[in-house]
Amino acid sequence: MPELEASIRAETSADVVPGEFAVTVTFRNGTDHAVRLNLHQASHPALTLQVLDANERPVLLAPPSSPDAEDLEPGRPIEPGGQVEITYAGFLDRSLAPGAYRVRYFGRFEALGGTIEDPLSTEFLDFTVGKVADFPRGAGIPGLERPQPDDLPQPAPLWLKAIKWIWAWWKRIWCWIWCWLARILKMRHCDRVLSQEFDEPRTETISDAPAGSEAWNGTYGWRARFALTVDESTCRATATIRVRLVGTITAAQRGAWETAIEAAWNKRFKLCSGCWCCCSDGMAIVSDIQFVTSGEHQVVNVGASTTNMGNWGATDTVDVSHEFGHMLGALDEYFTVDGIAWGPGRQASGAIMNNPANPPAARHYETVRAAAASLLARSLQTVAEGTSCR
Repeated sequence: MPELEASIRAETSADVVPGEFAVTVTFRNGTDHAVRLNLHQASHPALTLQVLDANERPVLLAPPSSPDAEDLEPGRPIEPGGQVEITYAGFLDRSLAPGAYRVRYFGRFEALGGTIEDPLSTEFLDFTVGKVADFPRGAGIPGLERPQPDDLPQPAPLWLKAIKWIWAWWKRIWCWIWCWLARILKMRHCDRVLSQEFDEPRTETISDAPAGSEAWNGTYGWRARFALTVDESTCRATATIRVRLVGTITAAQRGAWETAIEAAWNKRFKLCSGCWCCCSDGMAIVSDIQFVTSGEHQVVNVGASTTNMGNWGATDTVDVSHEFGHMLGALDEYFTVDGIAWGPGRQASGAIMNNPANPPAARHYETVRAAAASLLARSLQTVAEGTSCR
């Protein structure tokens, strides 16, 4: 039997707003000795909360943040007779269907107060989701490709390099001639501005987490939502994510989030497409986060630390950029994800979905690329800014 006792409560459990719904778990030590609990690791809702719908089917939660040093520490001792509380917010998607649900704390590892054989759990708390507000209806994103590690370029013989160089220049000359004729004959007008709301379900399964991080093993789910605008006159593809905040945050802290996120995701990659008369050197990918009071794509609760896509630390300017990547549809890249072994999290050389302090890779814009391709009805590739599209 676990040494700690746990109970769960909510301020309200009827007709809750899913993106704002919060529960509080109280841990009590009824023994005569100190008991450790890793409060930092236990604060990740996807690692500890079990949510079921009316048919006892699990509701997938957004993935937890990549484990950091605090997640792997022994944990805080709770003295005999003492208690601590954790409040969980931002673990339900804002568009969860109306109906009856149940939630409980369920810690199956030592850091979380239990073991696989003898987990620390609370009773289930019943709650109902009422009719959610109307939101922009987004389209699915066709043509999504599975993210893969970047392949290392293989050395090619000189004769093959020469052929590729000649072929590339021949294509460039032919494209220039075609585009010139098309403009003379007024067959091409580079003034199209196309916009579309997109809403794509995303899932990932994490496995092979090492000792101390076993709780990260599991399947997670969320939705990538954004409004995409492609402007051929400016050669920009702008993915706008509207976020509604719940909680207290200063204008300076909100501005720091915006600065950090847009610095991480902008001016890094562009979309190329063969002979593209309007954007011959590609279309820049721009990410724009907007804080709104309604009509949001995502709800973010303001907390003490960043624990997932729906709960950000007010003073955090690092992990929030990783969570924004999930909003764009990018998958995690630590441990093994969907069969791809990425290695430990927060590697010095890892891209943003492994190490939130680092910039993204081309594969992290896959949902934006596929969405733009569907809007423009043409094949697109993602390449680094400064790289020729020819």
